[in-house]
Amino acid sequence: MGAAEREALARARADVIAQRAGYHRRLQAIATLADLNTVVAAGYRSLEALVADRDNLDRADAKRLVAEAADLCARTSLHGELLPARLPATADALAAGAIDPAHVKVIRDTMRHLDALMPPPPPQEWSGVERTLAEQAQVLPPRMLRVLAKKFVDLYDPDGAAPPDGEDALDELRLLRRKDGSLVFTGRLGDPLDAEMVIEVFGVLAAPAGADDERGLVKRQADAFTELVGDTRGPRGLVTDTRHEHRDTQPQDAQPQDDELALIPAPRRPDPAPSTGGWTERPGRALLTITIDHRWLCAALAERGGHGILDSGHAVDPATVRRWACDAEIVPMILGSRSEPLDVGRTQRTAPDALRRALNLRDGGCAFPGCTRRPRRCHAHHIRHWLDGGPTALDNMCLLCRHHHQLIHHGHWQIEMIEDRPWFTPPWIIDPDRRPRPGGRPRIPT
Repeated sequence: MGAAEREALARARADVIAQRAGYHRRLQAIATLADLNTVVAAGYRSLEALVADRDNLDRADAKRLVAEAADLCARTSLHGELLPARLPATADALAAGAIDPAHVKVIRDTMRHLDALMPPPPPQEWSGVERTLAEQAQVLPPRMLRVLAKKFVDLYDPDGAAPPDGEDALDELRLLRRKDGSLVFTGRLGDPLDAEMVIEVFGVLAAPAGADDERGLVKRQADAFTELVGDTRGPRGLVTDTRHEHRDTQPQDAQPQDDELALIPAPRRPDPAPSTGGWTERPGRALLTITIDHRWLCAALAERGGHGILDSGHAVDPATVRRWACDAEIVPMILGSRSEPLDVGRTQRTAPDALRRALNLRDGGCAFPGCTRRPRRCHAHHIRHWLDGGPTALDNMCLLCRHHHQLIHHGHWQIEMIEDRPWFTPPWIIDPDRRPRPGGRPRIPT
């Protein structure tokens, strides 16, 4: 890359920083108008109306700017005292051009949510959350910052993850047969686990059939729905089978290894038929992975509290997890229970099921910063290549989608494990300082 390209990249970066800092100065100007009580002198009823007319804005945008100025700028009290910004760390980051207004929106929404809790977090913890979000906003894009912010909300409001009583009673599916024979349907599923199961199934059935598959996602999902319904009418389908062969296929001598694993039974898989190589009965429900603290799971019978996390990042209450554990084919990722061996050393190159599930749990999908590809769409990448002596182990692997897997192998980005999670160092084109960025599912810093 030549000097002209380097100079263009440097100018673009400087422009972004200046634009963000200028946004903060704009908010400061609005805060000054509020301190000087300019609204009365100008004959307006509200500062929002004044800003809307002055800047030729819609009232909603003017209202947002006034609210942001109140949160991110120092103000003068009625007694003439200078009051610090309500969100000081966020204000400093925006003034320095280190974060974008989109980051500001995520932080403000999160802190308002915490303010509305009864009781709200203690002041010191509240300030710690705001400071952490402002720091993480400098390395996370807004979409991933929103994921981290939700973890804070779930931490202080775990009961918010539980669906209202009778939520599943609102489930509906409306089928309308038109005169021309076509079918129109709409519906909703209130249970997050029901929704997760449907998304997982359609994620598999609606995948492109190959490089030459020109169908769009909507058409592939429609075809998948048709195939799914047709399969239920087959020889072993739900319709023809009438569910009369509900026998337990688990061996009689299969016993839990400890009290913790007794909470969730092993997945029920039917034995293959010796003669045909097929199934002796219809397989069970779609495989789901739910991560939940063992203490929350045990306490679910006595009281509400805590939450489980699905692969998609959605939270569900412990009572729902226990209900599904009785009848679903679930891989239990119970924190604190008997762990599976995760380091398979040099004996094999591909990740076994136990290691793959651990990667799914740790990274939550493609580990590349800002990517939201789900685990099913990702490859297990060796940070130190297997051919170069790298082990097939949790501390030498991460999940990458196809695009970012190719990007990493081009050699411009570098990956290293820091405190048991992958960190990505960008090339100088992206960041002249080459500051490492945390990868995988955002976490609350400990």
